[in-house]
Parts: sequence; C-alpha cells; structure tokens
Amino acid sequence: MTQSEGRLTILKTIALLSQARWWNVGLVALAQFLTALFVLNDPTDWKATLLDLNLHIIGLSTALVVAGGFIINNFYDQEKDMINRPLQTAFEHIVSTPTALNIYLFLNLLAIVLASSISWRAVLFFSVFAASLWAYSHKIKKLAVVANLIKALLSFLPFFAIFFYYKNPHFTLVIYAIYLFTLELTRGLVKDVVGLKGDTVLGYPTVPARTGYIGLARHLSLISVASSLIALILICFFDLDQLWIYLGLSLLLQYFSWNQLPKWVEQSQKARKLHIVYKLFLISGIILLVLI
Repeated sequence: MTQSEGRLTILKTIALLSQARWWNVGLVALAQFLTALFVLNDPTDWKATLLDLNLHIIGLSTALVVAGGFIINNFYDQEKDMINRPLQTAFEHIVSTPTALNIYLFLNLLAIVLASSISWRAVLFFSVFAASLWAYSHKIKKLAVVANLIKALLSFLPFFAIFFYYKNPHFTLVIYAIYLFTLELTRGLVKDVVGLKGDTVLGYPTVPARTGYIGLARHLSLISVASSLIALILICFFDLDQLWIYLGLSLLLQYFSWNQLPKWVEQSQKARKLHIVYKLFLISGIILLVLI
C-alpha cells in the first residue's frame, strides 16, 4: 500500500465513523452501562456487573445496530444534508454508497448473531430495533409530528434492552427516562429548525416547515407543560438527591425554547447553538443516572 492509499484509507475510516455518528453511539453505550451499574444493580458490586459477559454483548449489539441506523439514515438523507451541511456531507461520501450499505448490513447481521448467544428474545429485540431504524429513515421521518415521536422513542429503546435483560424495570428510572424523552422531543424540534432550509426545498413536512411559527410554538408549549408535570412528580415523590437542580435548569431551557425558538425559524445559526445546548443537557442527564 502506497502512502497516498494509506491516507485515503484513514480518511475513509474517519468518514465512515462520521456517518455512524460514533459519539452518539458512545453515549448510548455509556447510558446502558450507567443504568446497569448504578440503577439496576448494587453499585458496590460493580465488579460482578462489569464481568457479566451478556451485558457486554447487549452493549455491543446495541452499538452495532445504532451505528447501522445512522448509516442508513445518512443514505436516505443525502439530498437534504447536501443543502444543510454540504461540507460534512461531501466528506462523509468519500465512502461509496455500496460500501456504506454493505457495512450497514454487516453491522446489523453481526448484532443479531451476537444476540443469539443470549436468547431468542434478544434476537427478536435487536431485529425489531434494526427494522424500526430502517423504517424511520425510509418512510416515517416524512410524517411530521409522528416522526418526532418515533425518533424520540427509538432514542430510548436501548434502555429497554437493559430492562428486558435484568427483568427489573426500575420505576424511578422509567419516569426519569420519560422526562428525558420530553427533552429529546424538544431537541428534535430544534433540529428541525436547523434543517428547515433542506426540509422546505425537498418537501419534508416537519413541524416548522408545515406549520411555521404558530404550530412550532404550540408543540413547544405542550412539551413544556408535560415536562413540568413529570419534573414535579420526580421532585415531590422520589428521593433524587441533587437531581432537582438538573430538572430545574432543563425546565428553564424548555421554557426558553418555547419563548425564543419560534422567533428563530429563519435564523438557523441561533437554532444550531441551542441544539448544541440540548445535546449537552441530554449528555448531563445520562451521566446523572448515577444519582437515581
């Protein structure tokens, strides 16, 4: 292999990792292991948890399916991404489409083979998960409000893999996950504003593209009210140590979005900064699982 070929291989590897959104895959894995270590098991017995081979297989299978989901979503979003983020999209597509699709199929097949070492239920779960990610990318994401709901649900499906394995659906965690689900819903609307130009050109019926200022404000108000109710339930009925601080700050972020985001429908740069803030809050929410 010549030096130029070696450099091209490295660039293609980086481009493929970018398509697979490796940082998001890492966050999913982190959330699963924190849930297993600090919520569903005794934290003092962390060695036994980390030595559980099946837990690692579930984590790896989840990572493979999620990475495959990002790759297939990237395939279906090529036109829109070339409008919204042309430089990153051009770089990612130095990996040919046939190669990306073959890797997508390989990742899902490997995840299912690994899951088969646990049980047929694990095979069924990851098969349905992979099929759902494909269905979202291929059809569902063009269904406006439904797309936002399904996308948020798929984001939290990896938690259920851990629940099913331990057969111990921790009630506090379920309520907390629902709260994070509302944050993810708002983040999805913020992302829709960021990508409004491409959605409008290609006719994607997202909430801001279809309903504009009024519809976006209405959806944000409903989510903010739901978030407030869930936060009150968590604060009043559960012992969450200092987690109430995070809940309060994230609620302020929700109400700020309700007030400001509709005004930024034509200002994607401001919406992009807000989108980064939501990502940071969701990452913080995952790390704070240790307080539950």
